Amino acid sequence: MPPTPHETDPRARRAITPRRGEREAQALREAGRTEISRPAALSMAGLFLATLVVVPLLRPWSGATGAPLAPFAELADRLRQPPGAGQGAGPLAANRRLIAALRAFENRLEESSWPRLRLLPSLQQLLTGGLGAGNEQAYPGRDGWLYYRPDVDHLTGPGFLEPAQLARRRHGGDAWEEPPQPDPVIALTDFARQVGRHGARLVVLPTPVKPAIRPEPLARGAGPAAPLRNPSWRELRRRLEAAGVEVVDPAPALAGLAGERYLRTDTHWRPEAMALAARLLAAAIEPRLAPRVAGGGFRRRPVVVENLGDIAAMLRLPAGQRLFAAERVEVDMVLDAAGRPWRRDPAAEVLLLGDSFTNVYSDPGLGWGRGAGLAEQLAYELARPLDKLALNAGGAHATREALARALAAGSARLAGKRVVIYQFAARELSAGDWRPVELPTN
Repeated sequence: MPPTPHETDPRARRAITPRRGEREAQALREAGRTEISRPAALSMAGLFLATLVVVPLLRPWSGATGAPLAPFAELADRLRQPPGAGQGAGPLAANRRLIAALRAFENRLEESSWPRLRLLPSLQQLLTGGLGAGNEQAYPGRDGWLYYRPDVDHLTGPGFLEPAQLARRRHGGDAWEEPPQPDPVIALTDFARQVGRHGARLVVLPTPVKPAIRPEPLARGAGPAAPLRNPSWRELRRRLEAAGVEVVDPAPALAGLAGERYLRTDTHWRPEAMALAARLLAAAIEPRLAPRVAGGGFRRRPVVVENLGDIAAMLRLPAGQRLFAAERVEVDMVLDAAGRPWRRDPAAEVLLLGDSFTNVYSDPGLGWGRGAGLAEQLAYELARPLDKLALNAGGAHATREALARALAAGSARLAGKRVVIYQFAARELSAGDWRPVELPTN
């Protein structure tokens, strides 16, 4: 079919093409316009502002503690605070601090809101008990088992060393924080180099997460013959050992250990599994230490502890719930030759850096006893004093940063150390911020 004159004549095309202003006017006529009177606009704005105030005022009725307007006072305090160390200066850094303060304010309102405190526990009990549903942090398994979602994500997600995954995490993170450094190989090899400058050898202990060793309540069928791994595990170990970083991997031994190895409703290992890891560590580092001194041994005293785990607390079920029962374990409190509870020794040859897997049976705040954690069991196995620096939160960088701050303040935490053990939960390999940390040398 031959073209029409409109398709060939530019003047004809211009003649039938409406001008831009005409197109915009036509679009407005077709879409319509919403006009709001000034009184209506003021009323809507006032209603919005009143909502912001009324929600905190309902806090006493909801069961929350503190003054009704406490979230607003906390927001004002955060905005008045000067920049902290490492937060940077300039408009971008100030904007990040502002966003962080607003997010903290939003989280505080959410945590103390009456629907969350009054309605959510009963709703969660209905969902978990009737439908087997968890929440954004917890996965229920069969027979009363609970699993921490980041642990499952670590094992079922992509390899943490895959280039695409590293790039995605490097450009992710929250808008008010510096982008994470996602590669654990960079951080661990750099940390080993710096520890070596102080005359010590770095030994890393990636602690297996519960679904790696005990996945059966989540997936039907027989348990695995070997521990479950993230696809990048072998590459991580190969690169670390090639760089001279020693890795103590307790996962195969834990997979073959008889009996239960993890707590049913908690993220952490049972005392038996922790004691096995202590024996593996002791065997690995003993050849690097000076000969033992007579009379430096410890003894153990069994203590029974009962508690409901941290994952059960994450579900926010009502007080008195009966879906999950408290668990009883026997821990071995470690005592010195004089019968006193074990205490860290800053002059020891070994420094243990760790997280809540180190502290779970040491820190009474975690609810599983005291004086019986990984540091205590390792000291018992070595029959030597031991130094310890362990933080329950902060992930992949908290203890390294705490060590750097201590050294910068003049502490001699690395003086005389032959071995530095770095224990961390294996989930941090996928989700942690592995930013390098500079250790002062004097």
